[in-house]
Amino acid sequence: MDFTEKYYQSVLSCLEKIDSQKETIKQAANLMSDAQKNGHTLYAIGTGHSHMIAEEVYARAGGFAKIYPIIEVEMTLITDPMKSTYIERESSYANVIESLYPVKENDVLIAVSNSGRNPFIIEYVQRMRSKGVKIVVITSMTHTSQVDSRHESGLKLFELGDFVLDNTAPYNDASIEITEDKVMGPVSTITGTFIIQNLVGEMVTNLVSDGVDAPVFKSSNADHADEYNKQLFNKYIYKR
Repeated sequence: MDFTEKYYQSVLSCLEKIDSQKETIKQAANLMSDAQKNGHTLYAIGTGHSHMIAEEVYARAGGFAKIYPIIEVEMTLITDPMKSTYIERESSYANVIESLYPVKENDVLIAVSNSGRNPFIIEYVQRMRSKGVKIVVITSMTHTSQVDSRHESGLKLFELGDFVLDNTAPYNDASIEITEDKVMGPVSTITGTFIIQNLVGEMVTNLVSDGVDAPVFKSSNADHADEYNKQLFNKYIYKR
């Protein structure tokens, strides 16, 4: 079996395991739609490669216009590949993010971390919980169960969630062994994206069923979409 077939089977297996979490996804989506109906805000956060999952639902084709990623450039790999690693291991960076983003009681925060062990995300989520923010966690239960927390509390991210969704990624994330020291084919981005899109899709379905406004972006590369999207940007992004 070649790498492509092995990787396909690995991803497919992970996605099939997520199917068993449909009820939890729906319950978390109900939490999100209730927050929207009551005038609260949705946020998503992830560090390292997990920032891509938070960014995935923001300002894109088919994206809900009223969800906001907590992403600063230093939390990504854009400026230096190790910077985000250093930052996610620093609890005090929660001071910066808490100051920049006006997350309030009864808002909903989707927190994404494959390992769920690093101090920043745990510290920040702890602080948000203490404010009465509702937390939806996306993590690898296989990975996090095999590592120790790096936060002084000893807690891991999944222990802080109102709802916890397992991205089903294996320990180390990479899923295909080529040689003993070359394991490739990571799956957490694919499965994390699948989960978060299901969360937002179920939420919007709820809102539409209840007759609540649920603005969704069109592709900027589709004809006649620019003016429609511009109105959503002006209303929900630029004038927050």
